[in-house]
Amino acid sequence: MINAWEAVRAAIDAEDLAAIAALLTGFDDAQRREVARELPRYLPVAEQAGERADRERNRRREVRWRELTAQAEEAGVSIWELPEGYAMMTHHQHVGVRWIEPVRVAGAGAIAGAAAVASWLSKPRLVRRRARADLDEIPPILQVVAARPAAWQEDLAVRLALRLRAARPRPDDVRVRLALALLRATGAEPPRHDPLTLAWVAAATAAELSADPLLDAMVPRLFEAEGVGRLLRDDRELGAALARLSADGRIKRAALLDGCRTRFLRGGEAADLRFFITLHDLLDPAAEEVAPHVRDYAAMLALPAANVADLALRQLRRLKATPPAEAVESLLFRSEGRLVRAGLALLDRVLKEPSEDVDAYAPALAAALVCESAEARGRAVKLAVKHAGRFGPDAVGTIREIVPMLPPGPGAALAGVFGGEAVPAPPRPRFQPQPLPAVPEAEPMPLITHANVLARVTLREFDWMQPERWLDGFVRLASDARRESLIAELAPLAARNLEYRWGPWWDISDWAAALARELMEPGAERRAMPDGRADPARRVPETAHAAMWRLMPLARFAEVYQSMLDGRMPPYLLATPTRVNGLLDAEALVERVAGYERDGVQALPLDLRQALLRLGRGSVTADAVRRAARLATPAGRLVHRWLTDRPADPGVVLRWTTHEGDPRVEAELVLGPEYAELFGDLLVPRPWDEACELLLPVLAGHRELAAAISVYSLMSTWPMNKPTARDLDRLVLADGPGGPGLALLLARHLLEGPDGDGVRPLLLLAASGGVPGAELGRQLAVLLKRGQDRPADAIAALAEAARLGAHREVWQVMTGLLPAYLPGPGERANSVHTRLMRLAAEVAGWAGARGEVPAVAELAGRARTSELVRQARDLHTLLTAPA
Repeated sequence: MINAWEAVRAAIDAEDLAAIAALLTGFDDAQRREVARELPRYLPVAEQAGERADRERNRRREVRWRELTAQAEEAGVSIWELPEGYAMMTHHQHVGVRWIEPVRVAGAGAIAGAAAVASWLSKPRLVRRRARADLDEIPPILQVVAARPAAWQEDLAVRLALRLRAARPRPDDVRVRLALALLRATGAEPPRHDPLTLAWVAAATAAELSADPLLDAMVPRLFEAEGVGRLLRDDRELGAALARLSADGRIKRAALLDGCRTRFLRGGEAADLRFFITLHDLLDPAAEEVAPHVRDYAAMLALPAANVADLALRQLRRLKATPPAEAVESLLFRSEGRLVRAGLALLDRVLKEPSEDVDAYAPALAAALVCESAEARGRAVKLAVKHAGRFGPDAVGTIREIVPMLPPGPGAALAGVFGGEAVPAPPRPRFQPQPLPAVPEAEPMPLITHANVLARVTLREFDWMQPERWLDGFVRLASDARRESLIAELAPLAARNLEYRWGPWWDISDWAAALARELMEPGAERRAMPDGRADPARRVPETAHAAMWRLMPLARFAEVYQSMLDGRMPPYLLATPTRVNGLLDAEALVERVAGYERDGVQALPLDLRQALLRLGRGSVTADAVRRAARLATPAGRLVHRWLTDRPADPGVVLRWTTHEGDPRVEAELVLGPEYAELFGDLLVPRPWDEACELLLPVLAGHRELAAAISVYSLMSTWPMNKPTARDLDRLVLADGPGGPGLALLLARHLLEGPDGDGVRPLLLLAASGGVPGAELGRQLAVLLKRGQDRPADAIAALAEAARLGAHREVWQVMTGLLPAYLPGPGERANSVHTRLMRLAAEVAGWAGARGEVPAVAELAGRARTSELVRQARDLHTLLTAPA
């Protein structure tokens, strides 16, 4: 007779789920008891064996990875270009132990009681949060459970369903999958348990919904369980699928509509009710379906969620009947301007009815008179004045009490009819501009002048300054009387093991070691190569495979190394920054090039290109220009050209795109011939983000290019190198005109409000004359139109910057923001537009602005009068008045 436990254990060790299920379904009760008795004691053994197998699988994978790496190097291609290598890099997940599923299947088939099986399957050490695609336990567990009595199966299904706890379950959670699979397979009545409903929602797919045995039981619970709306906030499939099933008769349409109404009346956050509103809209109830529920929809008007009130208002309007009085009052007591305006329209209709008792509406009208929306307040004033004769003494007194609470204009209009004292218009305060802050100057770059200091420098990947100082110090010390001291100090570095034949060299310290060894042992690399040739350029990473901030220092080290091999290393470098922010002063560059001419030294090409990219425009003096005019070498003439007739800066065009659904901002750089030659292949497209902090020192004289490249990941939700507020500060203190890239980054931080990280950079740019005004306005409009939910904060930030002295620059921002953000013909205005126009009018007055803005002129010329139109007319009058 077969030894039951030995057979099952062998199948567990073999990780064979099918064999375990087959054995247990064929065992009798005694054999199952034997397995159930031994299984818990075997858990530690199974776990250890599984971990050993896991390590072995990982070892085999690492061996294969090294084989593929060698193949790629031999073929001279990247490992990404090998199909197997690409698959291992992009689709690999941790192998993971595989002992869990076998012991779960064994327990489900061997343990006697349903409660005990549920406990076994719920043991924390036996629960894998996500199901494995290559080791599906559900079919074998269903197989072993099917051998039990029907009542036992249903009991287990219900027990596992009641053990679900997650508020945001994942469809690949093994607990979710197993509980739902057992309920479907056994036909058990799903228990009323909110986490079960959430699990069913999370796992539901539109294509399989109609055939789901749980559909009829679970649909009503969508409207009862807590958390369903939160889980379905961004649903794009389930609501449409339910609407289709109702149209096909699979689900009762009336049940869905009743469920939606019930859910609305329970209240909740607007976002949590979004799914149910979408479902209600998809069902699109006819007037005869709405009419019996008028009081329900009227009650929804008072609910906090504005989207529910909007839905209810639409349904009540479709009935074309006079709404109940409480519906009108509910709207007028709301804070949302559009709903108050809708309530006023309904109230106007009611007040026109001679039979209505209008005094009952006076409190609601009073609430509308003091609502937040200026446009709604204006309409309420007109409505009160229009129907003043119909109000009795008590109602007149109620409205009269509101008069002192209103702004001067509306208050005066009401006081003329209802009496009371309106607030007088305050005198307009005179604007006193504050001085802009002083722009701090970057500290001088500390150079290395002693060999022992150079030897102690640590070269780190993400520290741009130390490699710059090391390379500059090495070249200088190796070229003068301190050479022998340098050789002695760098002896430990020169002893480093170097693989000259292998590349690329990504570690900057490898290049430093090669320089040190060549200094100590001239010809060391040529002697180490089989063909006696040295070719350091082939060890520089390919341009498309390295970020610019990383590639430039590696390429410059390689260039200096090549010049050393060729016996033409210069006595010092041209591109070493004079400032700690990467900038190179013009006088220093002219002096270095002049020294090259005196000594007959030829400039290294990449070193000269880097120097021009770092050249500060603000450091150009008349003396530097005169001295540069006397330079005769090609490098000298080029530097003189850049000091006197610098080529037009590259143009920048930003394009919003996505990568796998994640937002990205791609920069297209438009280069003239001089810049195309200067950059060469440095600007090839790269499939990743650039760290602004490290890129800026390479492009210190061209901050717009650094900003434009680094905003690629600005709005990404992925863990990428996103430009920060500290990066914005660095860009402000760099050099070069700003453009769309700098404007977008500054706009992003202006959304943080007056206390955020955008106001001070704007003030510093204003002090240095570097605000890309209209472009900043356009980029701010782009962010606001793309759903950034802080327009009021951005307006407050601009107001604060204007008050602190940047009023002229803020007006320039408005010239780009107003045309791009204001509503055009047929578009709907909101209170943010009104606040923006009010601030624009105020700042234009401070700045003494003149000149028509077409978008403002169009608004000012509209026939309909609103607060926005009134503000536009005031601004247009100011801009077109004589200077």
